[in-house]
Amino acid sequence: MSSNLITMNQKVGLIIGGNRGIGRALVEALAREWGKDGIVYLTARTESDAQKTRQAVEQTTGLTLNAFVFDLSNPSDSHRVAEELRKRHGYVDVLFQNGAYLPRAGRDAADDARPMIQANSHGTLRVLEAFTPLIRENGRLVVVASALGVLEKLPRNLRPLFDSRKRSPQQINAAIDEYVRAVESGSAQGQGWPDWVNIPSKVAQVALTRSFAREARASGVLPAGATINAACPGVTLTDATRDFMGTVFNEADAQSPEVAAQGLMWFLSGKINSAQPHGELIQHGKIIEFGD
Repeated sequence: MSSNLITMNQKVGLIIGGNRGIGRALVEALAREWGKDGIVYLTARTESDAQKTRQAVEQTTGLTLNAFVFDLSNPSDSHRVAEELRKRHGYVDVLFQNGAYLPRAGRDAADDARPMIQANSHGTLRVLEAFTPLIRENGRLVVVASALGVLEKLPRNLRPLFDSRKRSPQQINAAIDEYVRAVESGSAQGQGWPDWVNIPSKVAQVALTRSFAREARASGVLPAGATINAACPGVTLTDATRDFMGTVFNEADAQSPEVAAQGLMWFLSGKINSAQPHGELIQHGKIIEFGD
């Protein structure tokens, strides 16, 4: 892991969950986009995966990258990595929170709900809390989520629990924790929760990102021009989604991770009505209405 400091004129980017699939493609896309004008960090859950990916992308691009070991479910990892970047550079220009724990095909929701929510909801909030103070002017913090994470995917009685205009990120996480307990106790179906754990997980992730973005701008934490958004890359064929092709997704419609990454790179320059969106769920440069 390189420890070279860079100048304030260079950009700093971090891709959490950058060792495979869309994350790996994002690492390469951002490295190519910036070239020697910036430095890209990637994370993986193990040192071996982190260094293998770093070396492979360096060989492909001819550029120098850095890597951190990072587990989204670990309560201390976000602040540890943020503190290291603060010491090295003092700021971050672009952060893609692409890390996630995913449901396993053929498994009951009770098997996956707790680890998924601990990572995808609580872990995402820890990332937002730790890295937002490092974002520079015109910086971009993007949570890679899903179009499944909208309120219409829930029954009406549950939607107020995830109203991002009225509820704090902490309240949203408390609500999704109640879902976990309901799944584990066998009462989730009776309360109206969807059978597939990925839907409540994604709704909570998008809701808390929207809520956090609203609070961050209102409090003045974000510098001028900086934005926080959730993003849906679209159906993408990866190791994580392969088992769901033919059931949840249509493999014929799936894109490659490289194409998905290029769509996410829109956040570096894309505009809607001459204004960069903030606190939204975006797919291919267009706002997906969350429904609150």
